[in-house]
Amino acid sequence: MAGRGADPVTRSHGQALVEFALVAPLLFLLLIGIFEAGRFILNLETLNNATREGARYAVVHGAQSSCPSGPMPGGAANPCEPFEGAHTIAAVKDAAVGIASLGDLTVHTPLWTQARSTSLPSGPTYDGVVRGDNYRGSYVSVFAEYAYEPIIKSVFDIGLIPDITISAESTLVVNH
Repeated sequence: MAGRGADPVTRSHGQALVEFALVAPLLFLLLIGIFEAGRFILNLETLNNATREGARYAVVHGAQSSCPSGPMPGGAANPCEPFEGAHTIAAVKDAAVGIASLGDLTVHTPLWTQARSTSLPSGPTYDGVVRGDNYRGSYVSVFAEYAYEPIIKSVFDIGLIPDITISAESTLVVNH
């Protein structure tokens, strides 16, 4: 049997190595995708929670609280917050612990409205617009955006992958 090639055990090891070389890139791509999806969902939920906490702060610190947040009824000056919404914006940034430190977080000026309307502008288009006050029964909307950078972009220095903008909005009723 001399001259018939390599031993069958050696050939099967070589075959396994070739099969692994063909399947490994797909396996690693799948694992990186699962990891990236988990990171994205974590950042999305962190931002949703942060806007909810900011809206909750604004609701709890309505016009009748000891240190109100937002515009006062009748156009009166706010003794605790000269810039309307500054404490609410700070509450959002404090709640977004995992992503605020990265510097890509943008919290827009909260919007106070007198009545819930489906025709309210959404997102950053209402930045700086105050249409109501923070008296009981008013609504407050908090909007934030975050530029999510996929880890594969930073690890492999791939410039073709753009950042993904994650946005979240929360609207609650002022009841204090």
